[in-house]
Amino acid sequence: MRQQLEQTLQRSGALTSQELEVSLSQANAQKISLWNLLIEQRRLPEDTVAEAFSSWLSLPRVRLDSVVIEAAAVKAVAARLARKHVCVPVSVTGKNLVLAMANPLDRKAITDVEFASNREVQPVVASRAEILVAIDAHYGAAVPADATGVDADVFSARVAGERDVLDLDLDLTGLQSAEVMPAVQLCSRLVLDAIEQRASDIHIEPGPQEMRVRLRIDGVLREHLRLPHWMCAALVSRVKVLAKLDIATQRVPQDGRIKARSRERRLDLRVSTLPTQFGEKAVLRLLGSTSIPTLSALGLSAEEMALLDDGLSQPQGLILVTGPTGAGKSTTLYSMLTSRQSTDVNIVTIEDPIEYQVPGASQVQVDGKGGLTFASCLRAILRQDPDVILVGEIRDLETAEVAFRAALTGHLVFSTLHTNGSVAAIERLLDLGVKPLLITTATNLIVAQRLARRICMNCREPYVPSALALRKLHIRPGGHDFLHGRGCEACARTGYSGRVGIFEILRLTPKLKELVNARATESEMTEAAMAGGTRLLLDDALFKVRQGLTTVEEVLRVIRIDAAQAGGQANRLTGPQ
Repeated sequence: MRQQLEQTLQRSGALTSQELEVSLSQANAQKISLWNLLIEQRRLPEDTVAEAFSSWLSLPRVRLDSVVIEAAAVKAVAARLARKHVCVPVSVTGKNLVLAMANPLDRKAITDVEFASNREVQPVVASRAEILVAIDAHYGAAVPADATGVDADVFSARVAGERDVLDLDLDLTGLQSAEVMPAVQLCSRLVLDAIEQRASDIHIEPGPQEMRVRLRIDGVLREHLRLPHWMCAALVSRVKVLAKLDIATQRVPQDGRIKARSRERRLDLRVSTLPTQFGEKAVLRLLGSTSIPTLSALGLSAEEMALLDDGLSQPQGLILVTGPTGAGKSTTLYSMLTSRQSTDVNIVTIEDPIEYQVPGASQVQVDGKGGLTFASCLRAILRQDPDVILVGEIRDLETAEVAFRAALTGHLVFSTLHTNGSVAAIERLLDLGVKPLLITTATNLIVAQRLARRICMNCREPYVPSALALRKLHIRPGGHDFLHGRGCEACARTGYSGRVGIFEILRLTPKLKELVNARATESEMTEAAMAGGTRLLLDDALFKVRQGLTTVEEVLRVIRIDAAQAGGQANRLTGPQ
């Protein structure tokens, strides 16, 4: 038997015979099982160890994601025992119980299960990750033992009333209890960490040796922690169970949603999984984790606020917000909506997904599979007597035409487009097939925007940007005072804390309408926009650099520089403070 184990480990390239001898000696000296030593100290892949022990002990190796676990078997073993010994019952035949074990040498586990179930255990070998997934799927999250003042009956009643809501706080009250799975604790801890650090996304990424978790904070990914590789499958499976995804399907992408609660704060998490070389990757987008800011808090200048207020005060028309993914379009739209909230205004939204709960608004979630598209929903909304309509995104000609016609028939319509600038939005609409006359008669404003990281106020200091950065912006060195963040504890040594909006607000002047109707080029329309007083994104970004709100490096990171437009920035930067 020893020779079989040695041969299996050597074949996999995991251990040599000498290394196995040392491992056996260490296991005896430390009084731990060889299984635990190989997994936890030698960090061998669990699949390799499972295969080796299966061959060594002549026990079947089962893949729990491809077998049917019987309900009668699950009832025979208490959740407490399954979690304590990391095992899961598979099937029952008379007095025999097939038990999948992460460590088949654990005699105490076998004895405890045999005594509790009054059956003879027939062990089979499975990896720890597979067992954790199966426990989560068949037993669910346990009620924490002694949940710091939360009565168990009260807890059960709350869970019964809100089975679909992840309670982050209750998951973490049993941190010292074996009743709560590590994957349950870890998942809740990561979401709470993301909320506390103002992250918009959580990335769970498997690697060859370990799992990496990164948080997107202020638009930039930061590494949060690294964990053993075996925990990735358990953590991703916990996420999939909460999002009601198929945990047995690991070779195709899946999408879902999780509702969560912490200290009476509620938020939604949009979940996406993707099969990769080393396992499934999961990305969680946090929606509604922050409050909706007011328009004045977005970073608009006095002139821009006046333009926006004028567009919002109109009884009808279309206001478009454009920019790439992550530019803050949704936040701006919601800020506009809240500015129009009133008891005498009927607000209806069509979204995919619903990111914030807006009190007093009727919000509709698009369901493409069910036939509820932006266009079909918009037609129905027009029969709901709306005053203000939000269309999450214009993706096709049908949606665009309905939105523009709604804007012409007495409704104020907000929507978004994925384009780089305000003039590019006109080009995009023309490309979709929207008639120029519809664009010029229905459009109130087009707002292009980006989000730049804000300099940390705790460690702000003067500095000199690199010559390359200044050259890219055509800014002459000297004569300008620049600030950046040195890096401190408050900003996690990044020099930045929070973000500020960079805006380009386009109002269609008579000259610009003529060019749109004539289908002029984008460059011609841009020149007309600038002549009409539009401040381009780059101008606004450098204005905020001059104010000490952001840095030259951030401008280059978030804005695509057009050489023809950048040529005049040296003069613009020296404008009035």
